[in-house]
Amino acid sequence: MDKSKIPVSAFMVKNIATIHPLNTIEEAAKIFYDKNIASLMVTKDDDLVGIITEKDLMTSILIFGHNKDTQIKNIMTSSVISVNLDTSIIDATNIMIEKSIHKLPVMENGKLIGLISATDLITVFSMSKEDDLVKIFGTQLDL
Repeated sequence: MDKSKIPVSAFMVKNIATIHPLNTIEEAAKIFYDKNIASLMVTKDDDLVGIITEKDLMTSILIFGHNKDTQIKNIMTSSVISVNLDTSIIDATNIMIEKSIHKLPVMENGKLIGLISATDLITVFSMSKEDDLVKIFGTQLDL
């Protein structure tokens, strides 16, 4: 299986949890808990405007002293890095490594259609033989 040609669309999650920027961090915390997830895509009028993670939420409360009524728009990351539907899983992996991120929204024609996570990519690579991974990442590995 040549992973340099496999698009993220083959492994992305299509049922994406979203939240509106005017919702509160308390509402986000409830969604994190109820759905057992660690990030939410922030959308307004079906447009992706940000992302919020459990880490963002904890930092906003414990470090910056925000209260549970603080709106998502005040703590979300608004400069979201995303990929296209046909981005390869290798390119997605490299983006996550370079940017130190764990989630990549998948876009098509400017619309959010999926999400690929580091966990999804670990699953893909766990199906590979070690020799295949060395061929793909050999120049990046300290072997």
